[in-house]
Amino acid sequence: MEVLSFILGSLVFPGLLFASLIGLLYIGIDRKVTGHMQNRIGPPIWQEFLDVGKLLSKEDITPGAAQSPIFTAAPLVALGAAVTVMLLIPVSSPQPTLTMVADLIVIIYLLNIPAICMMLGGYSSGSPFGATGAGRHVAQLFGYEFVFIIAILVAVVRVGSLGLPTIVNYQAQQGWLILDWRLLPAAIAALVAIQGKLLRVPFDIPEAESEIVHGSLTEYSGPKLAIWRLAYDVETIVVAGLFAALFLGGPTAYVIGGVQIPSIVDFLIKTLAIVLLTTTLRNIMARLRIDQALKFYWTSATLLAIISLVLVLVVP
Repeated sequence: MEVLSFILGSLVFPGLLFASLIGLLYIGIDRKVTGHMQNRIGPPIWQEFLDVGKLLSKEDITPGAAQSPIFTAAPLVALGAAVTVMLLIPVSSPQPTLTMVADLIVIIYLLNIPAICMMLGGYSSGSPFGATGAGRHVAQLFGYEFVFIIAILVAVVRVGSLGLPTIVNYQAQQGWLILDWRLLPAAIAALVAIQGKLLRVPFDIPEAESEIVHGSLTEYSGPKLAIWRLAYDVETIVVAGLFAALFLGGPTAYVIGGVQIPSIVDFLIKTLAIVLLTTTLRNIMARLRIDQALKFYWTSATLLAIISLVLVLVVP
């Protein structure tokens, strides 16, 4: 029975099906809001569903110069890693589908797999645009990932646990960590790191369409490109869900006007708010150069996270 429950959780809720549907919906909303912010009508909210469906129905083409096994496996592994993280994040209760000791360490590793797969896909594509995008991704990874880890470490030190359920339960008793002035700089640093992790302006340098076509994904088409887009959509909700669990109390059930609001609704509201915040940032800023991005991450963003860490360690 436990095995069946795990399989259903992995494939249906909160696994592949749920994460894919909500991820596609969020990106559709992101595209619609972007259109309005740019004084356009924008595509319909369901456009991302149509685009991915159309790509899945197209011919599967692998470039002759590509290293086919790596080129083909990269998007599948990236999607699998993103879905696995979804099982480790509290969605409908403080307790996620999959639990383990020090799960935050596992989450950090798994969230790096899509980026590594994108690099491998770019290098194995045989395209100079793919290789250039992959090289930029490697450089940018060393910038935002350090900031992201320190920001997570601040929450870990404050609660005294590497377990995400413990952090969520702590906030149920003590209040959201983002409301603690000592952790606010870390939350801001984490948001900045998320912008880079999701390759959103001003940190979309590895896939800059106006410079290198589409970076690592230039040679991808058809079903492979659809899987890449699906992996990105799932990663979007996963990263937003992780931030909500770390700093916004995770999924919480509450009562409004005598009506019981389930925790899954709270999860969707918080994650959508985070995604829309990243949407706003990418529409009010211009793309940075790779050296500017790295300088920003290694100075301003890192300083924010370290200040928060010092405050948590020193100020009672």
